Amino acid sequence: MTTSDGLAWRDEDVRGFGMAIGGPARVLRPTDAEQIAAAFAAVRAQGGSIALRGAGCSYGDAATSKGGHVVDLSAMNRILDFDPATGTATVEPGVTVRDLWRRSIAYGFWPRVVSGTMAVTMGGAAAMNIHGKNNYALGSFGECVESFELLTPRGDLVHCTRESDPELFHAAISGFGMLGCFTRLTVRTKRVHSGRLRVWGIVARDLAHNLQLLEDLRGKADYLVSWLDLHGTGVALGRGLMHRADQLQPGEDPPGVCWFDPAMQDVPTTLLGVVPKGWLWPGMWTAVHLRQVALVNWLKFQAGHREERQSPYLQSHGAFHFLLDYVPRWQWMTRPGGLIQFQPFVPFQHGERVLRTLIERCQAAGQVPYLGVLKRHRPDPFLMTHAVDGYSLAMDFAVGAGRRRREALWRLCQELADVVLDAGGRFYYAKDAVLLQSSFARVHGDEAVARFRAQKAKWDPDRLLQTDLSRRLGV
Repeated sequence: MTTSDGLAWRDEDVRGFGMAIGGPARVLRPTDAEQIAAAFAAVRAQGGSIALRGAGCSYGDAATSKGGHVVDLSAMNRILDFDPATGTATVEPGVTVRDLWRRSIAYGFWPRVVSGTMAVTMGGAAAMNIHGKNNYALGSFGECVESFELLTPRGDLVHCTRESDPELFHAAISGFGMLGCFTRLTVRTKRVHSGRLRVWGIVARDLAHNLQLLEDLRGKADYLVSWLDLHGTGVALGRGLMHRADQLQPGEDPPGVCWFDPAMQDVPTTLLGVVPKGWLWPGMWTAVHLRQVALVNWLKFQAGHREERQSPYLQSHGAFHFLLDYVPRWQWMTRPGGLIQFQPFVPFQHGERVLRTLIERCQAAGQVPYLGVLKRHRPDPFLMTHAVDGYSLAMDFAVGAGRRRREALWRLCQELADVVLDAGGRFYYAKDAVLLQSSFARVHGDEAVARFRAQKAKWDPDRLLQTDLSRRLGV
């Protein structure tokens, strides 16, 4: 519907990826920076606010605005330039991880940092400063960004590099869309010599073993990630399956050059070549709602012993990285209540104690996450960073039906957050749904918060850019 401002706003229900948070909003899908600037001017004149949104992959309320305006950038999805000699790409904000690797892999390049789903946009990746399974080695997404153009809420288009404006560069990347809208970004990819990785599955008998594997391997492996069975108790608490993956060296895998064909990298759409994977989520729904997750996790852990015996094996980059894309609409298994993810980042010196405490409290409360993913991290230079020299544990909770259950889960996660914050930990806003306003300064420190608010006052003095997340945190 074209409104009096000449823009095609549509009334839609806008939710986070987990479906547990969101509501009605007026949505615009611009195709160029001029339309974004027009939207900024029109909504500012009305005294309203705008939330910026990419592919909607944030689990909670980072890209929602109930009753407000949402600018969805998914239609600005052109790769403007790709240099096959250096692997440097200039892209619009709606270009996805999938769009980028499909262009780059044909020339023997792969994105330096990718998320667990290829649906994430470049604008969202920068705004949230996403990380991957190699964060301990190559850092966060922002560290591969060379420059960007940012459209400010006042309509100015600012070209920014680390050198030209280091304060804005390091605040807009990680700034969860609060300072302006990325209209183009220049990012570096990395050279790969095969379309495949060498992968090991390693059984970890408990949490301490998992953490020791991360420490032993992080100086050797290109990628590390561990699935945890959070239903394990006693001596099995924190048990899981670690996956290590290494890039292959020049000449090490001659057949692997055939896997530079983008079609070889996409995750398969069928199971055993027959069953469409889009049909699998009802079975997952059954496991969740019949309380069979503990059994499923036990079976997965047992299968890990077989995978360990068969390791190492070769796997395409896409198959290794994009596990969240294996089953389309997998999050539907948590209907009707949806899901939230709680992902604390805990300093190394407190890692085992804090993570053990979190798992034990979930078990004691009868709110055991159906999925746990453990990673190793390193600090980065971005102002609103979530990174620490330590570990993260992503825990997915099915919210369930009913207000009482939902409120109990939120209380539990807020109690867990206090444990993390007391240990100097941090949180990742692409995943958060529960932090309180009082947590914002505890996550980042008073000095960083003051610097970020100064940038907000400079670039968005009218506070045009707001989301449900920013209002919840009092940004």
